[in-house]
Amino acid sequence: MSNIEGLMKVNVRVRSMEKAMEFLQNVLGAEPMHDRGSDTIGDFNGATVKLGNLVLDVMAPNDPEGALARSIDKRGEGLDSICLQVKSFDDVEKSLAEHGIELINKHVFHGNKVGFIHPRDALGMVIELIEPRSGD
Repeated sequence: MSNIEGLMKVNVRVRSMEKAMEFLQNVLGAEPMHDRGSDTIGDFNGATVKLGNLVLDVMAPNDPEGALARSIDKRGEGLDSICLQVKSFDDVEKSLAEHGIELINKHVFHGNKVGFIHPRDALGMVIELIEPRSGD
């Protein structure tokens, strides 16, 4: 799919942001980028770190009964999803639909077009697609 520009980030789910940041920064040498706090879509706090050429988006639940906390209880901590940057979200959505592939949780967040390929259509993977707002 020529609209995919590359890997934007890897999303990871953790129980404790403090423990995750301690490990990522002090053990692996990750550089802090942006602490979003609760400025997210969902029931979690988020922060990004750079590890070499990789950006990790770390998500820790802020609601013990929320979806992220339930996901961690069911699947454990670790890899949540990969995020691909796309040139045109609308073109990608149209192309996926032509292949019978569903996009879920579509929304615009801070000017970025965001959606997820349904895991049943992506070999069980959770793949996030983002078209960054103009100028990013």
